[in-house]
Amino acid sequence: MNTLLKIAAAAAASLTITIVSNTQPVHAADTYYKVGKIRTTTPTSWRGNWYSYVNGKFCLTQVNKYSVTQKYKGKKHTLFKSSWKGYRKLAVAKIKGTSRYTFNAYAKKAYQSDKGWRITHRTVEKQRIKVLRDYSGGKAYVDLFRSPVYKSYSK
Repeated sequence: MNTLLKIAAAAAASLTITIVSNTQPVHAADTYYKVGKIRTTTPTSWRGNWYSYVNGKFCLTQVNKYSVTQKYKGKKHTLFKSSWKGYRKLAVAKIKGTSRYTFNAYAKKAYQSDKGWRITHRTVEKQRIKVLRDYSGGKAYVDLFRSPVYKSYSK
């Protein structure tokens, strides 16, 4: 009888915890990242052509006022554009808690996210050069330069 009473008490406690935890409101994030103010144009200092060297080929990233495109192996792909809808809409915002920005602040899932970008500096042959760093997940990144480079600068 004592064992039966313990089982009933444990079941009642479990049910009470379940009911209490289910009545508290759940707030889902509107976007994948917590971001600051969202803008529909790119920062002026980021605009222009940025070059990287990927798998033995040049990759040209063009950052315009209302779009971001890439040319690789002779093909052009528009990544983000301000006139589009959804997660591919150009929506520039600072990712809170980091020094990175995102071009698609409306992304809701990890696979939709661009993982972040930022302007930083890199020393190449004893020269400090401004680069646009494209983070691709974790601590991996690719550095993009203002002029063509013949070496891959990635981690």
